[in-house]
Amino acid sequence: SPERFEEARAQLEAMGGRILHLFMTMGPYDLVVVYETPDDAIAARWTLQVASRGNVRTLTMKAYPEAAYREIVGSLG
Repeated sequence: SPERFEEARAQLEAMGGRILHLFMTMGPYDLVVVYETPDDAIAARWTLQVASRGNVRTLTMKAYPEAAYREIVGSLG
């Protein structure tokens, strides 16, 4: 619900993160949330908190910006 989403947003902001985008989607996933956090541990803590409230499943995918992508691929030799 929008109310639960706002609670989750407040939790994330209290941890130093922020939600960048929320998309309602069609297909296997109902929502996609794009967010940023100071580190991966905070991202893990937040998604575990959200999932622990029940009725929500999470799938986390770390995204790399273009500059990091180019650096990683460029280092392959």
